[in-house]
Amino acid sequence: MTIFRSGVATLLVVCSVFLWPLCAEEDVSSYWKAFRDASDRAPAGILSDFSYAGYERGEKPIPDIRAPIFRVTDFGAVPDDGRSDEAAIRAALEAAQKAGGGVILFPPGRFDVWMAREGVRPILISSSNIVLRGAGSSKGGTVIRVHHSALKPDRYRVEGADLNNIPYLFMFQKSGPEKSVSTGVSKTARLKGDAARASLRLPVASTEGFKPGDWIQIKAKSVDFNSQLLAGLKPEAGWTRIREGLSICESHQVAAVADNSLVLRQPILLNIPETAEARITVSAPLENVGVEDLAIQGSWRTPFFHHRGMLDDEGWDGILFDGVANGWVRRCAFLNMNSGIYLKGSVQCSLLENRFSGTPGHYNAASRSDSSFNLMGLSQDSAGQLHAASTGNRSAGTTVWRWKLMPGQSIDSHGNGPYATLIDRVDGGTMTVSGGPEAAYPNHLRWMVYWNFAVSGTVRNEPVAFWGGKPCFVMPLFVGLHGQRMSLVGATLEGNEYQGYSVQPESLYEAQLELRLGGLPGWIGQSRKEWEDLQRQELPPHDERPEEVSFGGQTQVDFSPEEFPLNALLDDLGKLFSQQGLGWKRDLKIENRETGITLFTDYVQLRSILHSMGIYASEGLPIVMNIGSDKNGIVFSMPVTSLAAYRKSNASYLASAGVLSRECGARLEDRGGMLTLTLQPGADPRKR
Repeated sequence: MTIFRSGVATLLVVCSVFLWPLCAEEDVSSYWKAFRDASDRAPAGILSDFSYAGYERGEKPIPDIRAPIFRVTDFGAVPDDGRSDEAAIRAALEAAQKAGGGVILFPPGRFDVWMAREGVRPILISSSNIVLRGAGSSKGGTVIRVHHSALKPDRYRVEGADLNNIPYLFMFQKSGPEKSVSTGVSKTARLKGDAARASLRLPVASTEGFKPGDWIQIKAKSVDFNSQLLAGLKPEAGWTRIREGLSICESHQVAAVADNSLVLRQPILLNIPETAEARITVSAPLENVGVEDLAIQGSWRTPFFHHRGMLDDEGWDGILFDGVANGWVRRCAFLNMNSGIYLKGSVQCSLLENRFSGTPGHYNAASRSDSSFNLMGLSQDSAGQLHAASTGNRSAGTTVWRWKLMPGQSIDSHGNGPYATLIDRVDGGTMTVSGGPEAAYPNHLRWMVYWNFAVSGTVRNEPVAFWGGKPCFVMPLFVGLHGQRMSLVGATLEGNEYQGYSVQPESLYEAQLELRLGGLPGWIGQSRKEWEDLQRQELPPHDERPEEVSFGGQTQVDFSPEEFPLNALLDDLGKLFSQQGLGWKRDLKIENRETGITLFTDYVQLRSILHSMGIYASEGLPIVMNIGSDKNGIVFSMPVTSLAAYRKSNASYLASAGVLSRECGARLEDRGGMLTLTLQPGADPRKR
């Protein structure tokens, strides 16, 4: 067993990681012992305290709100009738917000939203104390079926897209400026002296206007952080943003005001020198909001390609918390969604017992964009989203706890200055693929900890060096790394302790929480038992990974017909092809185009079929589509101009189109050089 710890001479050491044998009781991590026994946890070599992550800092269970109840059926929603329930959901939310809070209750069944493609807009929750609750996320429970994407044709392009205005189905977002209720003006203070890592005391020039219970943000941008957060490593020339000085944004809650200091309820996660000119500002987050016990099912059914276009990356997105404190998403399912949950400027939120399934998309859950002390745990991804459990954009104090990933997935860190992240008892995947542009490198700054991580994915380019390549982490710490064989370059690590062996404590998050509270809170065991039960339950019917179904295979019908002019869809499809990047851009030329044709079928799935056909058929040349008719209906035909190697590598698109065509009551044929799709206008396979 090789142990590589901080302080050892930085020789080039390759640490081989072997399969995990049984754990001996005496195998207790030295890093844990140092943290447990330390009277001063400010030194960089001591573990960060991750136990403050999640709802109420892990000290209390997520509440089971009982009243008041606002049933969506009382406002006009009817499950399983195939008609839009969106107006009823909005009306129930409006009533709850006027009442000062409550539970928006969905009974079992399917509730349809975003059915009118010309009028899609997010459902906004702008008040505290609002909970969306269904009758369970498993089969027989509640499904919110999301039809059209909120992305308009002119927003399909990744380049130039406004990433701050990505539409989510449910957006928890406070409207209006963040103002102090008592004074009507923003409260701001400056540091007066240095603030120490792991300290609960923040020295300020003036405490006037601050009070216990206030939520504050500590913001600064300074080159004074670079040496600390880069651990003395030198950035490369292309990492342009870091050269301007690293930015931080930590959110905390004030416990007391005393002696020209703000006493905090969460420890400061890095040393903040007075010279950094940090600004402390009171924020006004939404509080005690949540989504629980329901499934959100989207319409993403095309093989995913990263950054080809906004429809791939953000076509159907589930839940956004923008400026939320003590929020939660628990026991939910996300089916055929491009992304599941995004935390932005949020603090102490818990994402627990969630499942992700269906067509692979962009990411499952992310704690990014100035978010602090969030907990993402007890979840499983069987869809295979590209980015799994993601951090980035100045996030700090994030804990990813007991996740299950697929072998091809990777825990993600997205650059722009995240620090102090714990990856705790995660099973599956790797840590070798992370996102973000080169300008935002490194992917993660200091104090990234992998604790008892079980590798199941294939690792390329071994030995893995975490500096100067991809991924790029600042001296990550590995304790108890096991699973698939892999090797790491020791000189790029803070340490690699007990490689291939089980280490105690099994979960660092649980151990730190137990140490701080004097005992492990009951919600931990209850949630773990609940999660074990939930994993055995069947998800609502949906097609898992349709591109993997054989060309002639059978599939679950998920058909949502509507009436629309064919020309509207063709215009939409042409813009979709023309907005694509990364070499996927195509011109669409339509022959025999007629006006006045009206279809009654699934708009989104028909567009997905034609999109996949075009990708398969054309390798960069214009796509030529002929539209005609015969006794069976309308016929779309495309000559296949792509080469055999290209067709082989993109066979999933043809398979996916074949699956979706049967759901639309259509017939797709590959006639050796010509793809034809025959569509019977008005055909509804549910009635056959």
